[in-house]
Amino acid sequence: MVAASAGKFAENVNQMANEQGLNLEFVDEALKLVRDAEAQGIRLRILGSIAYRLQCPNNLHLFEDMKRILTDVDFGAEKKQNMAIRQFLTARGYVPDEGVYMASEGSRHIYLHKDTKLNVDVFADELNFCHKVPFKGRLGFDSPTICNTDLLLEKMQISEINLKDFKDTVVLMLEHPLSHQKPGHKSIDTAYIVDLMRQDWGFYYTFTTNLKRVPDYLSEVPSMRAADAELIRARIGELLKAIEDAPKTLGWKMRGAIGTRRRWYQEVSEKAAQY
Repeated sequence: MVAASAGKFAENVNQMANEQGLNLEFVDEALKLVRDAEAQGIRLRILGSIAYRLQCPNNLHLFEDMKRILTDVDFGAEKKQNMAIRQFLTARGYVPDEGVYMASEGSRHIYLHKDTKLNVDVFADELNFCHKVPFKGRLGFDSPTICNTDLLLEKMQISEINLKDFKDTVVLMLEHPLSHQKPGHKSIDTAYIVDLMRQDWGFYYTFTTNLKRVPDYLSEVPSMRAADAELIRARIGELLKAIEDAPKTLGWKMRGAIGTRRRWYQEVSEKAAQY
């Protein structure tokens, strides 16, 4: 899949070249690391702002008002490949933060390239900040990034979500349909998201609260067409309805009875302190 996607994503990178401050050489490096790792049987998948741009080629122009300086690259990986990943990155000049690796029991690697000063963050098996976004067994769904379903979960799990996260989500929801409306590996997997939300009230609460707010930020993208804004609203409405209609587990109902009287998410600052 990496080889098949290379041409398409090369075109996306060429389009991204006009975005000042994006540090295009870091995008090139991220793609090269994915490609070279795959050649050695190692799966690395890009997440974060680079991934959103790579996955939204038809709407790259909507990111024009969202310029940000890129200082690091984030990857999803599987813990069973930790040793191979460490050897792969250190051989390419990346110096590991051993303290983070040990404190996280291998769930997170942080590297700094000795020459370019590029920071590389690797999340093994899951992204675990406010809520857990699983990667184990899911990295083969797309390349060179995590799949669009997990990109949406990555943003919507943030309890203190910011404007950039909402804008990224706006573009993703415009670019990609819901799977129950248009099946395909680029579609956002409605059933998978519903299954996660029906079991975990805390994640459900954060995810749906954030998703309901996304339409409020359509006006933050000046070049958004009215028809596209309506499409985004419709997709969000469909996804929320599917989540609400799904039968919830007993554990979900018991935690839901407590509600927000008890904190339902993990503080990112507390997670950082562990590392």
